[in-house]
Amino acid sequence: MSYLIDSKKIQNFIHNVDTSFIKESISTTIEYYPGTGVTYTPPAGSSKVIYECNLQLSWPPDGTNSYPCTRLQYSTNSTSYTNGTWTTISGTQMMEGENSTINDYDWHMCSFVFIIDSWSGERKIRLSGRAYDSSSEYQIGRSFNTIPSSGEGNGSCPHVSIYSVMS
Repeated sequence: MSYLIDSKKIQNFIHNVDTSFIKESISTTIEYYPGTGVTYTPPAGSSKVIYECNLQLSWPPDGTNSYPCTRLQYSTNSTSYTNGTWTTISGTQMMEGENSTINDYDWHMCSFVFIIDSWSGERKIRLSGRAYDSSSEYQIGRSFNTIPSSGEGNGSCPHVSIYSVMS
């Protein structure tokens, strides 16, 4: 996605790339998508906040299913992206995926864009999700590489952008 940034309309732009990211399997309980968290305070007078995240998702450990149930969440009392109380932002829940019986399995580049109402004060924002059922678990950030010789490694880390739109 490309845009011209108008400093009067778009403010407080943050882009986060967690290069310490390590792939993670997501099961049937709601879990934080590593690397997708950002702490954000919208400027006074903003009407909307835009959260964008690009990440890689793949089928393991389940060979032909990937059905992630993803949502955007916020917290005002957590000290990290894995603790505290997290609230799902209404209207951000989704399920996507594929059931494939061919041998190339399911590899997805996901692009999430959420336009949400602004707020006052600081919040931690994150993507989280769970597998639809125990036969559709998946991984965030797995890649197929020729090096190391196992052919498997960490894939691209999530890229997160967040910014405010002024009224």
